[in-house]
Amino acid sequence: MNHSKPDSTELAPGALVDCPTCHLPAEIIERFRLNGVPGPVEHVKVVCVQRHWYTIPVDMLPVSATVSEDASIAGITPRR
Repeated sequence: MNHSKPDSTELAPGALVDCPTCHLPAEIIERFRLNGVPGPVEHVKVVCVQRHWYTIPVDMLPVSATVSEDASIAGITPRR
């Protein structure tokens, strides 16, 4: 399992990441920014196969190896 932080290009809706609770695959269903200090904070909404739902800042999101596979299919070169 790869626990490096994701590149923002790898976090499009439909990308897979690890669920923060059960570590099973979770799909990103939405990506947005919320106001924060000192500026906006990028967030994603994810749902896993066990039906856990999260709205989480991108920098706190664990990444699965599947993100790299999905990014390669989409023509995106993932950061290693």
